[in-house]
Amino acid sequence: MASSDLLVRFWGVRGSYPVPGAKTMKVGGNTSCVDVQSRIHRIILDCGTGIIKLGEHILAEHHKQHPNGTAPLQLSILLSHTHHDHIQGLPFFQPAYKPYASLYIFGPQLLGVDLRESISETMTARYCPVRLEELNAHKVIENMANNDRLLFQNNSKVPQLYSERHELPKLKKDDLLVKVMRSYAHPKDGVFVYRIENNGCSVVYATDTEGYQSGDARLIKFAQGANLLIHDSQYTNEEYTTGNPTKQGFGHSTVEMACEVATKAKVKQLVLFHHDPDHDDGQMVEMEKRAKSQFKESQAAREGLEISI
Repeated sequence: MASSDLLVRFWGVRGSYPVPGAKTMKVGGNTSCVDVQSRIHRIILDCGTGIIKLGEHILAEHHKQHPNGTAPLQLSILLSHTHHDHIQGLPFFQPAYKPYASLYIFGPQLLGVDLRESISETMTARYCPVRLEELNAHKVIENMANNDRLLFQNNSKVPQLYSERHELPKLKKDDLLVKVMRSYAHPKDGVFVYRIENNGCSVVYATDTEGYQSGDARLIKFAQGANLLIHDSQYTNEEYTTGNPTKQGFGHSTVEMACEVATKAKVKQLVLFHHDPDHDDGQMVEMEKRAKSQFKESQAAREGLEISI
């Protein structure tokens, strides 16, 4: 991988709940998890069930590089929000149990509740056999706010959080920068959209967001000129407008909404994401064709898909 590259891997591409089985084998049935790597840094976007296989991959990779010991392993996770399909894989993420690992987890407060508290509550004995405190890795869990930035400098894998009022240091080659935009188009308190930038390359991750008439102006501005836009496209236009019930107000987009943002933001590639669990492989092929007719450089996310930028 060249130093200017970003490598994007998809480990979970579904929304709502996992759907294993013969009808989803080509696209995959795991919930949201995307892995973004530069030459130096790795960022994990969301902790759906896709993160389970990613965790196995990371440990195998780490042990291959360090066969004779337990060298430090530093991983950064960015959560779009804490709805269950975006965090349900965390208790089964094997690196979280390694004392030589450090997890840096960032995401939004929802309904005024700190991120650590939200995650911890889902891992109480009522819902989970393992408490957050029982994960042996060193854990740093921090709230972020709209317009915050995360800086991964080329001499450190520990991210530094900068609020809107703090000036960033001058970026150097291989520094990786994450920008944050809060979208309010998802119940009940919105989600975070992330823009990852490295050496002039950029990836925008916009899951669980619903479009607006004439396009989401804030998102279009935020995604402007990105090399890759990963955009929620859970519904067909028919499901959204005439379904029983219609999907309006559910906080998810149609293929048409995703293509409109991609077109107006002048991105280079669009990947449809957060697939509806009711859409089988055949339906996903049709949705991909529909997207390509509106934005040529489109494809549907599938588990195992890799995109090098």
